[in-house]
Amino acid sequence: MKTLRLNLTTAKKSLVAACCLFLFVGAAFAQEYKEANVDESLKDQKATVLASADSEQIKNFLSKYYLARWTVPGNMRELHKYREEVEKDAVELSGDAQKTFLKEVVNQLKSYAGSAKCFPACRYNAVLTIGSLNVKASTDRNVPPKTYAEAESVLNAIVKSDKEVPDYVRYGALIGLVRHAQCGIEDEKARAAIKSTFAQVLDPKYAEAHNVRDEIFECFQESAIAGLASFKSPEGTKGGTGTLDLFRKMIENKDSAFELRCTAVKAIGDMKLEGVKYDYVALSRSLVTLARDFCVEESAYIDSEIVRDQVKSAAGGMGGMGGMSGGPGGMGGSMSGGLGGGMDMMGGGMPGMGGGPGGMSGGMGGGMGGGIQNQKTMEAIVARVQYGFECIQTAIKGKKDGGEGVLAKLDANDEKQADSAQMLKDALDEFKSTNEFIAEGPKNGGNMMSMGVSMDMGYGGAAMGSNIKVDASSMKDHLLEKKLKFNELLGIDSY
Repeated sequence: MKTLRLNLTTAKKSLVAACCLFLFVGAAFAQEYKEANVDESLKDQKATVLASADSEQIKNFLSKYYLARWTVPGNMRELHKYREEVEKDAVELSGDAQKTFLKEVVNQLKSYAGSAKCFPACRYNAVLTIGSLNVKASTDRNVPPKTYAEAESVLNAIVKSDKEVPDYVRYGALIGLVRHAQCGIEDEKARAAIKSTFAQVLDPKYAEAHNVRDEIFECFQESAIAGLASFKSPEGTKGGTGTLDLFRKMIENKDSAFELRCTAVKAIGDMKLEGVKYDYVALSRSLVTLARDFCVEESAYIDSEIVRDQVKSAAGGMGGMGGMSGGPGGMGGSMSGGLGGGMDMMGGGMPGMGGGPGGMSGGMGGGMGGGIQNQKTMEAIVARVQYGFECIQTAIKGKKDGGEGVLAKLDANDEKQADSAQMLKDALDEFKSTNEFIAEGPKNGGNMMSMGVSMDMGYGGAAMGSNIKVDASSMKDHLLEKKLKFNELLGIDSY
């Protein structure tokens, strides 16, 4: 389950970026692109040419066959295979043959990525491949491969370029930089340069200066946070606590997407804070405030998912017209039955005393009183709640293989710090109680009810046959209770 929760946000961002790229590519195909002449006669010469370590031979092979195939729009479905082939060939070579091959491949792919004459999918795959090249593979999942360090300056230049570069090409280069940072960057100057680039990308001015579309800029920011987090250091480009300051500023920014704030707060839990002086009392307050903000954010998300689920049910014809076509029956369900949606256009009505077939259709299809009937939706809501609190908990407690956490930095002998430490401990107890609530369900049964048959359907909307023991309504009520508790911990007298 942990892996699922961890991947929810990433999957969402990748999907957004992929959709934006797809839409761009679809529109861009109205243009005409140049494709290289592919010399198929060179196909069987690969082994000999690559082993030769001869720059001219390799360059000729790449530009006339091996990489030339990438420029043909008709080969778009094969691009992933071409990428895998390049990556595999790179690590199977060694010595001068490998150096020459990698150098010429990067030069050629860089020209594709930067050329408006190449169709978008070619450009995007070209820049992704530059970032995925290795000089040594790894068979141990806990040991990263050895990346091709010479690619870092190329990727960094693309991300920062002042020239007109499509945002999807910049994004592909940024993904490559993050990968290199996560695998480890040995050169100190390169590491500092890339850290500086990540910080620049997080600045909203970057999007404006480089024409990054609003719909994918959040993807840029999340990748930049992941890149900075991989260094596990609070230091900024000028030393001090620049990165920690940047992450704290982000988690305090209510205008930032909560997914970004989660990524930043989790990164704090992985930082090496030994010997680092900081205002941990203020940081502690920021963490609990984030937990409170999450309760508000997730409650609104649940509301939006309830509406979305009802609209989807209505569109699918599962009682979607119940409230409308049922006419008096729908109204009767609302007034007499008390649980119906009445004239609810989403089809949320339960049959009442005056409810005819239309009312029954609306009740069984659209849900009860504005709930969520889709099990996957409820699983996603539960995962979001657990992931959000887990990220904050990581910052408080640290990680076994990473940082020590903020709680460990508070001095129990200092009255002010001791109070902050207790506040964090109380917050951890609230996170624990949320996990217990999700595992056990509402202790009083919440809004779950029997329908007279062997199934449960939550008034808040857990799906029939679902193994989720909480429904949308009880989850929202629980988050409201937590919000009030976090306000109490913060000393805020507010509903």
